[in-house]
Amino acid sequence: MPLGGMQPPGGMQPGMPPGPGMGMGGAPARQQMARIDPAQIPRPVVNQSQEVQVFETRVNGCHINPPSSSTRFVVRDRGSASPRLLRASLNTVPATNDMLGNSGMQLALAVQPLALPDPDDDPVLVVDLAELGPVRCGRCKAYMNPYMRWADGGKTFVCNFCNASNPCPDSYFNYLGPDGRRRDTYERAELSCGTYEVVATKEYFARPAMPVIHVFLIDVGHAAVASGAAAATCQCIEQVLDSLQGGDNTLVGLVTFDSSVHFYNVSKGQAQPQMLVMPDTQDVYAPMPSQLLAKLTECREQLAELLASIPTMFAATAGPECCAAAAIEACVELLKPTGGKLHAFVSSLPNSGMKALKMRDSSSSMAEKEKQMGLLPQDLTYLTLAAQAAEYQICIDLFLLAQSYVDVATLATLSHTTGGSMYHYLPFNPMMDQDQLLNDLKWNVSRPQGLEAILRVRCSGGLDVEHYLGSFYKPPNSPTDVYLPAIDCDKAFIAKLNITEKLNPSNEVYLQSALLYTSPDGGRRVRISTLALLVSDQMGAVFKGADLDSQLANLTRQVACTLPGGTSAGAKELILARITATLAAYRKHCATSSSTVSIGRPWFS
Repeated sequence: MPLGGMQPPGGMQPGMPPGPGMGMGGAPARQQMARIDPAQIPRPVVNQSQEVQVFETRVNGCHINPPSSSTRFVVRDRGSASPRLLRASLNTVPATNDMLGNSGMQLALAVQPLALPDPDDDPVLVVDLAELGPVRCGRCKAYMNPYMRWADGGKTFVCNFCNASNPCPDSYFNYLGPDGRRRDTYERAELSCGTYEVVATKEYFARPAMPVIHVFLIDVGHAAVASGAAAATCQCIEQVLDSLQGGDNTLVGLVTFDSSVHFYNVSKGQAQPQMLVMPDTQDVYAPMPSQLLAKLTECREQLAELLASIPTMFAATAGPECCAAAAIEACVELLKPTGGKLHAFVSSLPNSGMKALKMRDSSSSMAEKEKQMGLLPQDLTYLTLAAQAAEYQICIDLFLLAQSYVDVATLATLSHTTGGSMYHYLPFNPMMDQDQLLNDLKWNVSRPQGLEAILRVRCSGGLDVEHYLGSFYKPPNSPTDVYLPAIDCDKAFIAKLNITEKLNPSNEVYLQSALLYTSPDGGRRVRISTLALLVSDQMGAVFKGADLDSQLANLTRQVACTLPGGTSAGAKELILARITATLAAYRKHCATSSSTVSIGRPWFS
């Protein structure tokens, strides 16, 4: 018997010559070897080196495939955006849509506009053009980037996205050098860097820049008090107050709820906090909204004392009622005049007041399709509330500190639509989870972030954005823009791209992400990231330029979108179909051992 007691393949005995169709001597096997070279079979590549890789975004004027996301690397911006900010699923774009379909892969762009850089990365420079503001194409509104072509001695520039000729503003004029480039190319970030920020002018303000506003909504119902969640929440909030961004203009508010909603007036001049109770949870409102938000610098000590006293104030709370949904809607009413961030700490299923939820049946006798329906919200009015909050630039963060079922699928729509985050601790144990809660909350309020943001991805001729995947608000009347009441360094999106016309393999295609946002210091800025990709009519080059990280990000998000209301079998089938199509295309077009386009590191390497 062979080692391990296993029989040889095909029932062969040791020493027997392989027959037809068996082993290496058969004709089918010879044909297979003629098709696939073992040296070219894709295998995962593990980076054993501990050295930091220096990645230049362009070398000799050409785009370079980015390193794996698991590799430690530092970025040198040579005119194309860092892969931390923009990462295409295909670094070499097929020349036609038919070729893209035959590859079994999709063309998508992963966008993380405020991604954390490595400390040694080239910094993102801020450009201030004073009253001139951002320089843009007059036709397609693309922003200035290193690939705009200058003509007429520097008096005009040709857009690399739509090929429109634009006059150069007089205050922006500079002469061209012998190479046809402006003499100040390397003195201006917008002409030499793939990513830069530009200070926005008044035309980019729909209203005065909003200040940093945080409203903390605390569950003080019986379940929250008994489990210790209320006390842990108050302690964590008090510990992060000094980490809030925005400086002296930061505004804060505090609200609690059980079977009713309690607002607190901690504004300057109060001898002690004033509690305002809203007992009607079917018709919510915000009493005296102008007095319920106070400057942190003026109420810091009073707010700390109030937080310390809240667990004692509600220690005798009895009854299972929880009006979390009504309290969240009341806080939305409070923030409507200004916008801001709402941090809601919920410990029980919202079972009273408006938008009350019910326990769902999760018995084992249910069919899988019925179980998957539990991933859909049971009350669609939560979607309406979330859309309303997003329109008023209100971001909702949820901290679920529960001991049992709280219907995450329904509550999550509030965070998903408003660009917020959701944290789930089940079952919440203060001894084990309070440190994690403090860490999550502190990072939430102190990480790099922006407010009232709008994102758009632009493509050069022949490409188009089909749709976006991610957590954001998309108004019905704005099909091209993504609205984000808040955005931070951890938020990423997928832009699914289509090839609408034949592309020229001798040219590059261009993708540009533009994020208009308000920084915590009150400045209105536009962060612009531009990516230039090669085009090829050779399938081997397309596979060689495919990117595993972006491909998987696109696939997993698509699968996640199919799970609510679908089945796990359907999700599995989607994954298998996509991978099978890609491997079949690779074998058909790239795996011939004698082929000149065979590759050693395709997208799954």
